[in-house]
Amino acid sequence: MRITKIRWKRAGRPNWALPFFAGFMAGAAVVYLNAGAFLGGSGLFTQTSLERLADMELNKGAFFLYVLEKRIGTLWLMAILATTFAGIVTTYLFILWTGVCGGVVFMVSVMRYGMKGILLLAGSMMPHFLCYIPAILLLANWCLRVCGKLYYPVRDYTAMGEEKSKNRWILWNFMMLHGVVIIGAILESYVNPNLMTELLKIF
Repeated sequence: MRITKIRWKRAGRPNWALPFFAGFMAGAAVVYLNAGAFLGGSGLFTQTSLERLADMELNKGAFFLYVLEKRIGTLWLMAILATTFAGIVTTYLFILWTGVCGGVVFMVSVMRYGMKGILLLAGSMMPHFLCYIPAILLLANWCLRVCGKLYYPVRDYTAMGEEKSKNRWILWNFMMLHGVVIIGAILESYVNPNLMTELLKIF
């Protein structure tokens, strides 16, 4: 019985680093093996695109609404998928795809600009990813919990309280996710553009 409880406890804490880094390595490998397609004149992080970005006058209010729509849209899409029988699979695929995107962007930036590419990538992620990273992890755990509760109750090992307490946990965390995403969208729309404007002066 003791061993079973330990297994259940560990099963309720998935290691999201595994699918993320698997996707990251896959994305990096795709770029490396198809460098011509990603590093061409119309690829990511071209010098022309960076110059346009540096000279762009951004309507931050409109940009905020655009970013918020995309981020909240992703949140709700994952929440809806979590209510299906395939919610666990789609959650792992979401983390895997996030890693693939990260690997592609990282490899392109490094292959184009070397160490400056790492600086460019870091600048493009700050400070909003300080919110998005925990939001992604919280969302993945939330989706796993919801899908397990609906379709695979035997896997809902971390839900040890009464049914009302479980429902409150789900609702509270979903509300908190919205708050974290909104803060991230504000940082991405109003703070990051100023940082990028200064950073792009060295490119």
